[in-house]
Amino acid sequence: MPISTMLSGKLVSVSTSLFMVLGSGHYDLDQATQEADIAVPATTQITAAMPVNSVPRSTPTSTRTAVSTTPPVTESEPADAFTLTAATISVSCIKLEWSGDADTEYTVTAIQNVNDDYVDNIYFEFKSNTLCYVTGLRENSEYTFELYDENGEILASAVQKTEAVEVIEEFDYIDGWTNCFAYERASGLTRDPSYSAIQGAVPDPVTNTGIMRDEYGDYCCAMGTFFGYCGDRFLITLENGTQFTVKICDSKGDRWYHPFGGDGKCIVEFIHADRYLPDCVSFTGNYGSYNWYGLSFDNIQSIKKINYGTPIKY
Repeated sequence: MPISTMLSGKLVSVSTSLFMVLGSGHYDLDQATQEADIAVPATTQITAAMPVNSVPRSTPTSTRTAVSTTPPVTESEPADAFTLTAATISVSCIKLEWSGDADTEYTVTAIQNVNDDYVDNIYFEFKSNTLCYVTGLRENSEYTFELYDENGEILASAVQKTEAVEVIEEFDYIDGWTNCFAYERASGLTRDPSYSAIQGAVPDPVTNTGIMRDEYGDYCCAMGTFFGYCGDRFLITLENGTQFTVKICDSKGDRWYHPFGGDGKCIVEFIHADRYLPDCVSFTGNYGSYNWYGLSFDNIQSIKKINYGTPIKY
């Protein structure tokens, strides 16, 4: 079945056939080691795609916004007994689930309701024919999601926003090569406060990086005490517009960063689960060399300490 994607007038869509193309070799994180091939960025898929609709849209249609909760959940108006639910996972990810058949191809469309310059970062990670994580989104931004059948008929729609954070403190920009995201093993955190900070975290079920992720959607990491201590939470914004949140679970000492690869500056060091470190990262020593299903790394633009919200379910 053909891959259906579209980028026109802030409209992005992709069909469930993408799951069969990109799912193999990445979804099963229980493998002792993962394959080195990395997911194709959304921009590549969009460039080579065939439009499913010749009329671009940039505003929501036939949707009903849910009562404001955290994480908020929106359900569509009934459409041929199909339901589409959208739940916030983080500042950059929304989870979509719908009622459907395993043998049917569906197309998911994401529409930015407010214009910005980062629509190319959007990536669709299908886990099945009825579950998709939409990643590469922006903090406190609203999106309209629509579900289509293989004939291009709309089945259901939903409106949802990404997590909105409360900023406590902003840090100065650090110049230079900061796209250096080294790593350490979670099993090495055997003493408090690091041991307690990592409890409850799981290998990220969205991006398949093997990085530990907690119940707030934060990636577990080590940072210098210049920024904070175990349990502190941060919003990281990269120069390409990618955003994600992290929680300090280990200390890098009293410094901003540690040197990496000569002139590199490793500010954020991810914590991965044993046996879940991808071979390519083991080889280079740097998660920042790759694009992980919408988590596309670049130099760090800003770091902001933020408050906690409400726990989420992946």
